[in-house]
Amino acid sequence: MGTSYKYKRDASRLFIAVRDNGKRYKIYIPRESNPVINGNEQEIDFVEQEDFQYTFDRNGKRFHCELVSRDQNKATVNVNGVEYKFSLESIFSYVRRGMISTGEEKDSANNIVAPMPGKIIDIFLNEGDLVNAGEPILTLEAMKMQNEITAECNGVIQKIRVNQGQSVMKDELLVEIQSIDV
Repeated sequence: MGTSYKYKRDASRLFIAVRDNGKRYKIYIPRESNPVINGNEQEIDFVEQEDFQYTFDRNGKRFHCELVSRDQNKATVNVNGVEYKFSLESIFSYVRRGMISTGEEKDSANNIVAPMPGKIIDIFLNEGDLVNAGEPILTLEAMKMQNEITAECNGVIQKIRVNQGQSVMKDELLVEIQSIDV
């Protein structure tokens, strides 16, 4: 059962796990429902939990998972006798690490510009919030119509360049977004 999830207000439970082979997993662990891995809700029933050892059922199969070692954000996990190595990152450290390692300026392709002249009616997010692709960021009123301006990518709101009530011109920069490519 797939589900749409919002992580922008609760980034403390969103992680990026990168395996030693380079495969990446976006993991969201909500309090009220099942974990979501790469956008798909996973039906996982935890059976038992002891010191760094977990037993859980998934799709009718039982898995024994043991945390073998952990050093800062690096972890080695043994699942049913098979060892996996991961680098675990919070969403903020993942974005920061990506910005530091590339040394590049912000990607302007993900920034939001005004599609037409108008007036900013409402701003739904704050700087530092996480945003899903397609999620509304602000409302722009133009020619007596209110238009929701949405994010074109998953990312972090870096800078909001407008205020509520402000008039803007066509192609004026409204919001800077640092994309999260997972």
